[in-house]
Amino acid sequence: MGSLFEELEAREAAARVRVEELEAEVAELSGKLELARESLERLRIARETIAEVLAEMTPEKSAVAVDSARPSVGD
Repeated sequence: MGSLFEELEAREAAARVRVEELEAEVAELSGKLELARESLERLRIARETIAEVLAEMTPEKSAVAVDSARPSVGD
């Protein structure tokens, strides 16, 4: 019976190591995801600010400029 428990302990240790590795990967990916979200938010704010400035400069041309700056549905 001793070998059965040793085998179970070895498997448990291997599973624990794998869990720790995956937790480290999740932490790294979470950091990357947060940076990507921040970048996306900055770009969104920049686009909105540009649209506001264009609207204040030339109201009749701003709608065309903003629409042409946005990607089309097929892009």
